[in-house]
Amino acid sequence: MVHPNASPCAQEAIPMSDTVLLEPSFADAAAAIETAADLPKRTRSHWVCSLRQVANMIGRPMENVAARWTAPHFALHHARVAANPKTLANHKSNVRAALQWFSKKEQVPRHGMALTPEWEILRDQLPDRRTRCLLSGPMRYFSARQIAPAAVDEGALDEYMRYRAETTALPVDATARRAIVRAWNGCIGVVEGWPARRLVEPTLKAMEGPPWETFPEGLRADVETHLNGLAQIRRSGGRRRRPCKASTIRTRQLELVAAARMAVRAGIPIESLTSLKVLLHPDAAEKVIDAYWKGNGAEPNTYTIDLASKFVRIARGLALGEKALERLEDMRSSLEEYRVGGMTEKNLAVIRQVLSGNIWPEVVNLPTKLMA
Repeated sequence: MVHPNASPCAQEAIPMSDTVLLEPSFADAAAAIETAADLPKRTRSHWVCSLRQVANMIGRPMENVAARWTAPHFALHHARVAANPKTLANHKSNVRAALQWFSKKEQVPRHGMALTPEWEILRDQLPDRRTRCLLSGPMRYFSARQIAPAAVDEGALDEYMRYRAETTALPVDATARRAIVRAWNGCIGVVEGWPARRLVEPTLKAMEGPPWETFPEGLRADVETHLNGLAQIRRSGGRRRRPCKASTIRTRQLELVAAARMAVRAGIPIESLTSLKVLLHPDAAEKVIDAYWKGNGAEPNTYTIDLASKFVRIARGLALGEKALERLEDMRSSLEEYRVGGMTEKNLAVIRQVLSGNIWPEVVNLPTKLMA
């Protein structure tokens, strides 16, 4: 059944993709259900309706949605798809029942495309669960495309990633591809019969600026001393401060290293950055902030504004001198004028989702349910 307030099933169809699904799809399941003489008319109607609705929620045509319940695109949340919670639950229940029926009737493999014998032999030898998870999708795709293990190269992996992008909800960025490539290369010499050809890992984002080890020792020592101080109980602004968390210290380290690299890119000779005092002196700090601001566009972003404030706080403990501190404070004050009050648009979007529909009452009632 579907919630009585559900939107009608007759909606504008999502345009079909050029990619052809290599396994049975929602469209195949719907066609089989519509012609099934052993199913009541009401059941056929509900199941086909729910298949259409869930495909629309996923944002893909029915022809591009795999007809198996284990596919990852069923992790839908009613707030994300602007649906009533009960309606979505009923649609998912109908889809699950429909796909289970279709799987039994058409002998659809539970985990997707069937493996060819040569790929199955290799799959059974994979050393751990993570490797199996990473390589299962490519193996099944290569099996369906009749691509032998020895024929897998960069082009074959490119085709798989394109197929994955258009038919699944799995990530397809450089990080996802890097994980697959590392799992593949890690099987060379470990799994008997594994192809010897190594795949090429996507390059990591190029480091913007010289390596930290090439900066003057005095600067690196000062930064280390500053970070060690954050891990201790200390006084700042007349107040007793608790030690910072390890994650906070790590973030501060990354910020200072990035600032040093930005200083070099802004034209400051690396050999002149002999200490943290030199880096945070207004002559250098202003160039660093200006460089960040230029990268932000017409107005500085929150990171740039916060960085100026951090420069001031750190500089106060370095005995920079009154005039230098005044210049840093003036820089900080001018940037604060660009700070946007309230929440970011990203966080506001989350709040809107929570306040929409019946989500907020569920949040309010959650403590009562947990304590019952």
